Amino acid sequence: MTDYVTLSPEDVAETLGTSSWWVREQARRGRIPHLRLGKGRIRLLPEHVDALVALFTVECGQVPAQPAAGASSDLTALGATSKSLTAHRRRPHVQGDGRLF
Repeated sequence: MTDYVTLSPEDVAETLGTSSWWVREQARRGRIPHLRLGKGRIRLLPEHVDALVALFTVECGQVPAQPAAGASSDLTALGATSKSLTAHRRRPHVQGDGRLF
């Protein structure tokens, strides 16, 4: 059996120097992969944190079109859920949202 190390949004926020609300918002909008364990309980794997960092990494003053090449493992199977895509479609007015569909 594989042992998984999961992190709470609070753990990730402390590590990145941001708020737990921001980390939860990125997950809610479907911008980053995450685990949803029970009602409203979000947990992240280390690969998810790598994807978050790669998504928001700005190099040479430009936002990268693709995640950084150093991001660990292929996360396509952990992409946005149908629920997060539905929520995203309801908020097309939110600035900064990339098209996920």
